[in-house]
Amino acid sequence: ISDIFGDIFGGGFGGGRNARRNGPVRGDDLLQRVFISFEEAAFGCKKDIKYTRVCKCQDCNGSGAAPGTSPVTCPKCGGTGQITSQQRTPFGVMQTTHACDACGGAGQTIATPCKMCRGTGLRNVSKELEVNIPAGIDHGQRITLRGMGNEGARGGSAGDLYISVNVRPHTVFERDGFDIYCEIPITFTDAALGAQISVPTLEGKATYDIPEGTQSGTSFTMKQKGIPNINGRGR
Repeated sequence: ISDIFGDIFGGGFGGGRNARRNGPVRGDDLLQRVFISFEEAAFGCKKDIKYTRVCKCQDCNGSGAAPGTSPVTCPKCGGTGQITSQQRTPFGVMQTTHACDACGGAGQTIATPCKMCRGTGLRNVSKELEVNIPAGIDHGQRITLRGMGNEGARGGSAGDLYISVNVRPHTVFERDGFDIYCEIPITFTDAALGAQISVPTLEGKATYDIPEGTQSGTSFTMKQKGIPNINGRGR
């Protein structure tokens, strides 16, 4: 509504459009993928990632002007970033406001742009950081690193970096929430008479006593042998 009335009558309510156009702009969020094993997802790990983010140009300190120079107030819009025009219509004089074509709505012009960032005040920089993967994380979940995305323009806050975790399938285990399942073949004799079998777990081999008369497809539970809860409450 503010934009509509600003276009028709000029200025809107309290100059909101001007403040948004010339004010700080938050940086974009970024997404990176990391691939880990089933065991790394269960017990947690550290992973080094490399990515490219937009940072403030160090040569011009983000101003976009060449070193030794500074941006100047746009002479066409007087620093407001907007141009107001009037048009006489059968309904009276209509006033419209649009972005200044001389400065692109920034309110400032740069006579000598910085050669490194070409006047944008921002540059692409390669970054490398170590990410802590928490124990119990599942395939498709994300880790959020606040402020590690692209830096904002005109003093705006930086965006966030999202780490999308991809867990490789296991050859033996299947995961369902924080429980894991595996199928173990046994002989007819072991099923009929009972036996002690070797069971694979995340920590290695364990033994389990199969009772006599066990039917095919029967499920047995080994307590606290599954995935650690990501919130730290048991397994």
